[in-house]
Amino acid sequence: MIISNLSIPQRFYRLLFLICVPGLLVIFAQLLDERAEILEQSEHHALLLAKHIVAVQSTEITDTKALLTQLANHESVRNLTYGQCPELLSHARLLSANIANIGIVAPNGDVICSLQTSTRAINITDREYFQKALSLEQFTIGQFQQDRSVNQATVNFAMPVFDDNNAILSILVAVKPLDRWSHTLAKLPLPQGSQVMLSDVNQNIIAQSPFNPALLGTPSNASWPTLASNQTHILNDDNGHRRIYFTLPLAISDTQNSLDVHVSLPFEQAITQANKEVAITLLLFVLAIALLIWQAHWRLQRVILKPLKNLLNAIESLSQGQPVRWSQKSQTPEFNAIALRFEQMANIRLSIESALSHKHAELSALLASLPDSYLRLDKQGNILMRHGEFAKRASALAHIFPEHIYQRLLKHLAELSAHSHCQLEFSIVENNKRHVFECRLSPILDHAQAILVVRDISQRKKQEEAINLAALVYNNSSEGMVITDANGYILDTNPAFSHVTGYKRSEVVGKTTAVLGSGKHEQSFYTNMWQQLENHGKWQGEIVNRRKNGELFTEWLTINSVYDSNAEPYRRVAIFTDITEKKQQDELIWRQAHYDQLTELANRTQLKRHLKSRLNQGKQQLAILLLDLDHFKDINDTLGHFYGDQLLTEVANRLNLLSPLCSLVSRIGGDEFVLVTHYLGNDNTLIELADKVLKQLQPKINIGNESFHISASIGIARSPGDGTSSEHLLKAADQAMYQAKQQGRSGYAFFSNEMREHAESRMRLLKDLRIAQQEQQFCLFYQPIVDLKTQKICKAEALIRWQHPQKGLIRPDSFIPLAEETQLINKMGEFIFTTACNTLTKVQATGKQLQLSINVSPVQFTSKICHLSKWYKQLQALDLQAQDIVIEITEGLVMNAQPRTQKRLNALTAQGFSLALDDFGTGYSSLAYLKQMDTDYIKIDKRFVDGIADSKDDLALCEAMIMMAHQLGILVIAEGIETYEQHQLLLSAGCDFGQGYFMLNQCLKMPYSPSYLIMRN
Repeated sequence: MIISNLSIPQRFYRLLFLICVPGLLVIFAQLLDERAEILEQSEHHALLLAKHIVAVQSTEITDTKALLTQLANHESVRNLTYGQCPELLSHARLLSANIANIGIVAPNGDVICSLQTSTRAINITDREYFQKALSLEQFTIGQFQQDRSVNQATVNFAMPVFDDNNAILSILVAVKPLDRWSHTLAKLPLPQGSQVMLSDVNQNIIAQSPFNPALLGTPSNASWPTLASNQTHILNDDNGHRRIYFTLPLAISDTQNSLDVHVSLPFEQAITQANKEVAITLLLFVLAIALLIWQAHWRLQRVILKPLKNLLNAIESLSQGQPVRWSQKSQTPEFNAIALRFEQMANIRLSIESALSHKHAELSALLASLPDSYLRLDKQGNILMRHGEFAKRASALAHIFPEHIYQRLLKHLAELSAHSHCQLEFSIVENNKRHVFECRLSPILDHAQAILVVRDISQRKKQEEAINLAALVYNNSSEGMVITDANGYILDTNPAFSHVTGYKRSEVVGKTTAVLGSGKHEQSFYTNMWQQLENHGKWQGEIVNRRKNGELFTEWLTINSVYDSNAEPYRRVAIFTDITEKKQQDELIWRQAHYDQLTELANRTQLKRHLKSRLNQGKQQLAILLLDLDHFKDINDTLGHFYGDQLLTEVANRLNLLSPLCSLVSRIGGDEFVLVTHYLGNDNTLIELADKVLKQLQPKINIGNESFHISASIGIARSPGDGTSSEHLLKAADQAMYQAKQQGRSGYAFFSNEMREHAESRMRLLKDLRIAQQEQQFCLFYQPIVDLKTQKICKAEALIRWQHPQKGLIRPDSFIPLAEETQLINKMGEFIFTTACNTLTKVQATGKQLQLSINVSPVQFTSKICHLSKWYKQLQALDLQAQDIVIEITEGLVMNAQPRTQKRLNALTAQGFSLALDDFGTGYSSLAYLKQMDTDYIKIDKRFVDGIADSKDDLALCEAMIMMAHQLGILVIAEGIETYEQHQLLLSAGCDFGQGYFMLNQCLKMPYSPSYLIMRN
């Protein structure tokens, strides 16, 4: 046994060793796998980062090439006079912030002109990029150099300028400072610790991040390892930290002297993270080993220590004469053998002791089983023997019982005989609690002694009181009670039963409860009730019975069964409450919740319940007709809601006449009604029903002294094609109803897939529109407004465009109405104003004056949250004047201006903003409002301008509008001028300004035409 016990730890540690070695191998394998995975991820990250930088730098070089190409093709550059650079080069430099200088060089290398002039003549024939531009006759990229015009380290770009015979006239050169190039790299979203470097064809550093000006122009291999392109390498840097290096060529099509992009990412942090994860794994492994050690300790306790403790407990039990059960406890086989021998010896001893005390125990058990206390007394009242708690109160009889009981007992003991039996009852108050006792005196024959038995009858007395109380409740309860036998024959009723039913007790005793039957329930109802009583002994539910006078009433009935000693039903106890009034109130509440109080038609809640029930019946098809009264709001606004309510009631009455054709007629709110009908796949049936509805509403309605003729617009939706739920059907019918209104009202329209697609398209557009505002996908284009006389640009109109990432450029007429409807136009308007102000600031910085027009939506004037009042302060902050901005509004806003709108318009004009009336001639064209609003400009709509060359009427209208405006002191702008004839006719008519394709082409030939004022239409 000792050897066996000692082998347990040995076996445990051998098992622990076998587990640890594979575990350590698994951890080592995990470390290698983590390292390989981190290396692969880091290499992929470096490749993606390099490709991103290549894409950004390629775009920047491509933009530079495009700019130089456009400048090289411009007449002002081709026809250059020596020494004076065209103004166009200054504008181009403003557009490209990374270009420090632009110049034009003769084929012999002499600099003809330069925006950054030098005090001495410059010749660049020694520059390699200039030689390649001459020899290859195409755009070239230079190498690191110290530019002699700006005295900075730069990389220059060259573009040949050709004459009409494709001969090189000159070379256009753009100078890009390397410090700006490095700052551009620093703005890229690079990971922390990343390094980026650009090198030219001679492997000299031209840009880097982080920026170190001392390294510009130095060989890249001096500070960067020489690596093969398109391959990742893990090397140690100067600080001994491991990093990933990647080199990718930056090749531009048709461009000489490609550049190289070098990317470096830290690798040490990823390895540290992998080591951390392995450490966590190792910790968990150690915890598992600790758990195994604890398990071994637990086994030791169970196999050796616990059996020894059980042996001690068995010896203790034997010493106290208690049975020994050591062998029945969980132990090892060796200890169980010892325990069996020990129990045999212990049990032999205990059986002998048990036989000796059996007689005494039997007598003691007999006495202990008696619930009463007893005293054995002689004739003098002396206590000879006692048993029980009550009998042990005191040593003398006089101290145990009250005085009057004690005296009566002495009297009976003195006259003791075979017939001296007596029974007395008395009570004692102890601890503020009353106890009632009963004592019985019986003589012992042939002995002058008696036995006095005392019993506590307090509980019995309480039960008697409870029975009396139950009888009191039974007779005075407000709930009716009936007691029947097991078969339902009435044995008793309480007074409340007679009060509720009208039957006296004597009239129903002996009869069955069927005397109250109302006939409102089927036989299956009563069968189920009796089945519940037989199976479960109780039943509870709502039942309709009949009073003696024949009146029906509803009661909440509870029936419980009482069983005899054989578990057979003995009695049935029924308790019921009259809930007739409560049912009526509940019905009223339900009706108010499901029916319209004005028209008594089903409301929206009941309609949805009805549709849900019908749709859940399976393949049954249905259709709904949603009708909306035409111009009902006018009746409420003019005559008041009383007439409106009376009108709705009459409409409901007329629609109710069609109820045989419908499964439900409902009013879902306001002047909207819904009819639910069967649908068998034939739309003609639904058309006939819609015609009947419209015909039913045609006769005039008289309310008081007023007569009304009403009509309705009806939208029709069918299941399951148009929807499989109440919400979908109602939404489809609502869309069809609005389609009917757009078609002229007093008609009907079926829901179609086009409507669904339009709604879904609208939701997608709205979602994209919200994303566009968050991601700033909007941009402004500027269309020049030209003075017709001088053909010079003096104004421009800011036009918003949406640069959708998938759909491309989106015109405003596709999204402005939706933006106005959803209040998104407010933020959009702020974007237009802010961007226009920034553009105006750039233009004025060139020394030119320009007036910009922006379109302001009516929603911006009517919205509660309005930013128009802040515009003036924004202009002051930018040192701009209010007259530099022209606010364009529509005629509809002027004609329907609310007090809030009027106040905001007046505030803007008072601050100095100019006001233009857009699309003039297409609306009301009220002269009074023109003068009242202090309008500065009117814009003749393109529809009138299109026809002036062919239609005398259009020309006459344009001439009239121009003359009328001039008479009022208002200037005129004509939109959409596309031909020379239109321009001449408008000029002859006295028109002041014009905009359109023709004017755009004309202004491009003028000296002053900044590229940011050229609009792409």
